[in-house]
Amino acid sequence: QKAEAKEGQQEVEWERLVESKMAEYEGMTVTSDVKSGNMVFEPILEEGVFRFDCSADDRNAAFPSLSFVNPKDRETPIMTTDKAPSFTPTFECVLGQQIVNLQLPAGTSFYGTGEVSGQLERTGKRVFTWNTDSWGYGPGTTSLYQSHPWVLAVLPNGETLGVLADTTKRCEIDLRQESTVKLVAPSSYPVVIFGPFPSATDVLISLSHAVGTVYMPPKWSLGYHQCRWSYDSDARVREIARTFREKGIPCDVLWMDIDYMNGFRCFTFDQACSPQ
Repeated sequence: QKAEAKEGQQEVEWERLVESKMAEYEGMTVTSDVKSGNMVFEPILEEGVFRFDCSADDRNAAFPSLSFVNPKDRETPIMTTDKAPSFTPTFECVLGQQIVNLQLPAGTSFYGTGEVSGQLERTGKRVFTWNTDSWGYGPGTTSLYQSHPWVLAVLPNGETLGVLADTTKRCEIDLRQESTVKLVAPSSYPVVIFGPFPSATDVLISLSHAVGTVYMPPKWSLGYHQCRWSYDSDARVREIARTFREKGIPCDVLWMDIDYMNGFRCFTFDQACSPQ
């Protein structure tokens, strides 16, 4: 009986431990590893751009920016006529995760979130910046080949703002709650908000001042590119190129997938598929 009672007590203690851990993962305040509040801010880069951190200590401990062309732009406060940002996110840190919530006016619609399948508007979606080789992706695939923790929010009055989670780690972008941007990633990381500005164009111009712009592409890259998965030999590639010319179809580039490689290893050629 004593053994059964002891075993029963152990089961009760185990259940309590499991319940406690479940509560922690659900974001409930059950351990000292939780802190929350409004994020602190400072103006950076140019008028209307603010950097937010959980605290001054988090700001000082943040990793250098890999998003900004000039990382010092994210670290250097500027003088501005804006006394405070229009919207200030809140944060909660739970078990090493920094959860950021930005509440916006009702009726706000969301775009951005990087290279993800589905419709252009992301309102109501949940995306993970955890890129993978998604060759067979469908409408519900939440991670593709590139990760961009960025949200473009269009307010009901037409003004637009941008939200950048400046982290290279796995980041959850949750836009399922009405007019709320929720970001979850390992702590700590800064959040940079651009605007609100009069239009999406203004936001993207400001973003380009931070992260840069694409290079002007060469003219040949703007032509027709022929690609598929895949061509089994160099003879087949030459045949396709010759057919394009015979039919008078302009084609600037023929792309080959991984089948030409030796054992699918980059920078190698399978001798069975190419001239000896």
